[in-house]
Formats: sequence, C-alpha cells, structure tokens
Amino acid sequence: MQTQDVHSHWAVRLHGAFEWVLWVAAINALWYLFALAGGILLGTAPASAAAAELTRRRLRGEGFRMLPVFASAWRREFLRANLVVGPVHLVLGLLAIAVLGRFGSDAVGAAWSAAAVAALVITAVIAALLVPLYVNYDLPLRAYIGTTVRWMVGNLAHVALLIAVAAVIAVAAALVPGTIPFLSVGVWITASTALCLAFFAANERRLEQRETCGSPSRTTPAPITPN
Repeated sequence: MQTQDVHSHWAVRLHGAFEWVLWVAAINALWYLFALAGGILLGTAPASAAAAELTRRRLRGEGFRMLPVFASAWRREFLRANLVVGPVHLVLGLLAIAVLGRFGSDAVGAAWSAAAVAALVITAVIAALLVPLYVNYDLPLRAYIGTTVRWMVGNLAHVALLIAVAAVIAVAAALVPGTIPFLSVGVWITASTALCLAFFAANERRLEQRETCGSPSRTTPAPITPN
C-alpha cells in the first residue's frame, strides 16, 4: 500500500507539472497573438495585463476557457493598460535597443553602455512589478507607477528575488534556445505574477501586524483596494 501511495503521489505531482507546462505554453502563445493583434506597440501592454489576470485567477483555483477569457480581458484593458503599462513598455523597448547598440570602446562609450544597462534593469523591474500590481489593485491611473516605484524601494529583498528568478529564466532560455519562442514569455509572466502576488500579500500581512501592534510602518504600504 505504501508503494502504491508513493506512486500515486508522484503521479499527481507529475500531472500537475504537465498542466503547468501546458499553461505556460498557452499563455506564451496568447501573449504573442494578442501583442501582434495590437500591432506590437499597442498590443503588449493589454496582452501582459490579460496574461497576469488569467494567471492570478489560475492561482486562485478558478476554472475558465483561456482563449475567450484572455480575449475579453485584452479588449477590456486595452485603453487602461496602454495608458498605465504602455509607456513603461515603450521605454523598456527603447532601452533594449540602446543596450544592443554600440556606444564605442572608449571610456565614454563604456560609461554610456553601463548607464543604459542599469536603466534597462530598473525599468524591467518596474514593468515586472507594475503589471501584477495593476491587475491586483484598483487605483487611479496616475497612481500605479508611483506606487510601484515606492513599493520597489521599500521591498528590495523581494526585488532581488525577482531579479534572480529572471536571471534563471534567461540562463535556461540561453541554454535551450528552442524554448525562447514557445515558453520564455509564458514562464516569465507566470513566475513574476505568482511572486508579486505573494509579495503583495506578505506586505499586507506585515502592515496589518504593525497596525495591530500600534507601531508605525517604515515600509511603503501596498494599495488597499484589491480587485
């Protein structure tokens, strides 16, 4: 009986792992499809918001049909996501082009290259935090980026973990190049959304504990109106 229980346990875990692989591949395909539907420039922000929203619902144990729900979320968030997330995606794209460009081999060129890389990393972190925060909290449009930056500065350990996960995904994609078009975006959106939602929940619990104890908070609070 014990051997059967062990086999059953691993069968369940293996089935769950395959389900997540299929989920990642589907999110990856839907993100590309709807990013293209918006002409890339106007498509990536609502596609990212829709992917994060579906991932949030999946993590909550909800069941749904991916394509119609993704399409509905993409249409619903098209304007708002482009106003909130679109500018960050645009800056991120421009910085990526700048990093790939040549600044020259002299000291000035090296300094500009280092500055571009630093700006790219900071902007990428803001983008990674902004999308889950956008789908998880109801804020005025103008407040999202400021709240994201304040949260980032107040939670550097969580930011470091997010960067480490991004580095692992990038290294894995580089080692297995065939996964880049089929899994990489889906893996990143799923992982970053799951991590950020856990970060936000932990931050809210910490704030509640401090309020209960009557001590002032030194950490920038997360928004208080979840979707």
